[in-house]
Amino acid sequence: MSTKENLRAVNEADVKQAFTFTDEVVDNYPGRITGSESCRKAGQRVREEFEKFCDRGSVKAEEFIIHPGSFLKYIPGLVVVYFICAALLYFGYYWVAFAGLAIALFAFIAQFLFYWPLLDPLFPARKGFNISGSIEPEGEVRQQVIVSAHHDAAYVFHILDRLPKLYTPLMAIGVLLLVVATLVSLIAAIMSLFGALFPQWIAITLLVAGIFEIPFLFFTTSQVVPGAGDNMIAVAIAAGIGRIFGEAKAGATNPLNHTRLILASFDAEECGLRGARAYIRAHKEELLKTKTFVLNMDTIYQVKDLNFMDADLNSTVKLSREMAQQCIDIAGSMGYKAAMSRMSPGGGSTDAAAFGEAGIEATNLAAMSFNIKDFEQGFVYHTPRDLSKYIEPEAVEASLKVIRQYILEKDSPASQI
Repeated sequence: MSTKENLRAVNEADVKQAFTFTDEVVDNYPGRITGSESCRKAGQRVREEFEKFCDRGSVKAEEFIIHPGSFLKYIPGLVVVYFICAALLYFGYYWVAFAGLAIALFAFIAQFLFYWPLLDPLFPARKGFNISGSIEPEGEVRQQVIVSAHHDAAYVFHILDRLPKLYTPLMAIGVLLLVVATLVSLIAAIMSLFGALFPQWIAITLLVAGIFEIPFLFFTTSQVVPGAGDNMIAVAIAAGIGRIFGEAKAGATNPLNHTRLILASFDAEECGLRGARAYIRAHKEELLKTKTFVLNMDTIYQVKDLNFMDADLNSTVKLSREMAQQCIDIAGSMGYKAAMSRMSPGGGSTDAAAFGEAGIEATNLAAMSFNIKDFEQGFVYHTPRDLSKYIEPEAVEASLKVIRQYILEKDSPASQI
């Protein structure tokens, strides 16, 4: 009998252990914003968990520098710039108004759409820690599968928390106003070159319309979500996969022939994928030298929403459609209906995008719709209600089963031909 046939199936205890570990971290390390002491301790706890199943000496915490405030804490500044520039427009300082609004718009696009570290130097530096460990195969390493998630938590998105049905239109209006104000100021500046008068009522209209920008002053505060579904349960699932394969190897029945299994828990995902990008910088040569497949997990809530991505980072980064389809087929063979998905513009990103940017095959497993049109009352993502009681055990079980089978199929001789 092959070692693969000896590999035990996912059981109820695995699901229960995932919830137990999730609740332990959420309860003991609240406020896991990246760079905080709470997040550092949570990462240390993840390291201890990985050490139970990964090869001896393979688990490590890798330090990197981040600027946590740079990702979202600039948004109130954009609101202030909007009002100042609208006032400058009224008083005839057209080119100054245009310059200020253009810089604000560029900063927003760079930070919010592409996650560029454009504003990092303006915010204090902190230390982040990525946790990873590996389980080596029986034979020569020909490829590797990374099962990853992130252990840091997000700031509460107050518009999403208090006004979920208005989140999409308010976001759209806020961005549109910034675009319109920038174009209007440019037109006013060009008119001034030809001595044409700019109607002051337009500047007054922009100032009055600025009431729609006010909610963005409080887009986030210092309140941090519990982060059970986003994303400690995914870290617990990664640990569960390590437990299944690690225990088999410890029992002298290593189920892996030529595939290295890497478990990774990234920090600073909620700070613009800074942790995953730091991991790639540190390991890029190895990641590109050895054929690598990344199965990332983010936002596990309901099994009916099981999906695998072929595009991420607001749909700007291509992921592996082949990987996503293979996972969908595996899910289907187990009786789960899974969909191909993409991160819609405005929906954000997952750590899978960092690997896609680097040309490494990756997909993201989620059990939540990423269509921002689906955001409605009762939504727990990025709210104080992100607790384990809102996570379906069936979604955790499905994730464990699909990932387990995906690893086995990738390690099969037919897959490596």
